[in-house]
Amino acid sequence: MVSGIHKGVLPALQYASSIAPDNVTAVYVNLDSEATEKMRNRWREWGCQVPLVVLESPYRSLLTPLLNYIDEISGRYGDDVVTVVLPEFVPAHWWEHLLHNQTGLIIKTALMFRKGSVVTSVPYRLER
Repeated sequence: MVSGIHKGVLPALQYASSIAPDNVTAVYVNLDSEATEKMRNRWREWGCQVPLVVLESPYRSLLTPLLNYIDEISGRYGDDVVTVVLPEFVPAHWWEHLLHNQTGLIIKTALMFRKGSVVTSVPYRLER
């Protein structure tokens, strides 16, 4: 799951590649068509070997398209476990954590009770 190309994405992609070298896909949810087109272009320019899948979200929902995609992938691979790797910012101060990672928390909560899925956070520490 990626929200853009930033310093937190690279370690998350490296980790995902270490656990499933031949089966990693970056997932981005289209909440704004202009931002999505910029993301696609930047992803191509970046030259990352990991394919980018863009999920359409006509109602600006992040969770519904993601859960539908995970269901589709789970159905494709049967009894395998789908691991969702989330880049997670770790702010310099504890109180700043209230401003960051709320989307990640929502995704983790939604997937916690789903059979056949695991959520892994890859921390990226923000400097002061």
